[in-house]
Amino acid sequence: MAIVILLLLGQMAWQEMRISGLKTDVSQVRRELDSRAERLANDKVQQRRPELVSAVAFVDDLYRSADGLQRPGGLYNLDRQRIDAEAIGTWILDVYMKARIEGKSDAEARQAISDAVRDSEEWRSKHQAK
Repeated sequence: MAIVILLLLGQMAWQEMRISGLKTDVSQVRRELDSRAERLANDKVQQRRPELVSAVAFVDDLYRSADGLQRPGGLYNLDRQRIDAEAIGTWILDVYMKARIEGKSDAEARQAISDAVRDSEEWRSKHQAK
């Protein structure tokens, strides 16, 4: 009976060592996967840099236009004397890039921005009389 117990304890210890090793392997694979995903995302952004710059210019024009938010400085907030970074984050990162990742075309992604801007409180307040 004592030998059976020793064998079972040995088996448990061996299994615990294997499980610990597997957990380490899984952690390493996750780190490698995260690193590869980050590199891939960076490569994609670099490849699409001109497209993203053009999209920011589109938002700037939309902010300036009579049909847009009618801001004379566009994405540059004249009152605060600084770029509206939140607008770039919202319209480019949250709307435009999301649409492109979902497989929509550049034109469709820009339309998503226009639609979202027109749905904003600021746009409605400037166009309510029209």
